[in-house]
Amino acid sequence: MAELLDRLIRDHKHLLRVLDLLDDLLDRFHAGGEPDYELLCELLEYMEDYADQVHHPSEEDIFDRLRARSNEKYPVLDLLSNQHQLLSQVNKRFCRSLEGIMHEEVLRRDQVEVQGRELVKTLREHLDLEERAAFPLARERLSASDWDELRSTASGEQDPLFGEAGQRRFQSLLRYLAD
Repeated sequence: MAELLDRLIRDHKHLLRVLDLLDDLLDRFHAGGEPDYELLCELLEYMEDYADQVHHPSEEDIFDRLRARSNEKYPVLDLLSNQHQLLSQVNKRFCRSLEGIMHEEVLRRDQVEVQGRELVKTLREHLDLEERAAFPLARERLSASDWDELRSTASGEQDPLFGEAGQRRFQSLLRYLAD
């Protein structure tokens, strides 16, 4: 019935693995080491390309369907929608800072680290809220026909990191996660 929701939950598990890696790289950065900036940029590109372009729009479709099926107000859905936009902005700002470092711009390490930590914290809280509040609401309130329609309009794009081997685009990130 809710195959789309199952896919989104699976995506969340994958995103949490990516966030664990980002935490490790930020710890190295905090300790004064030089993390693999190309790997960091690839990680952020994955989050932008897949999370922002495929995953979040699928969630937004579910939220829109919930809003359309009821006269009730769902403040949590509005909060999550706003967070989708915020996460995209935070990701892009952090990515620009990392690219600046790679191009030898003078940036304060502590400020760059704060950007990365903000991204990790905000995304972890966001994923948790979706799974605690929005997804159970969707399971409870949407019908089988709602789920069929949502599935038919959802992107069929494979996860470019965790999808089928032939579809994987982020090979160095995948190798790092496998190690």
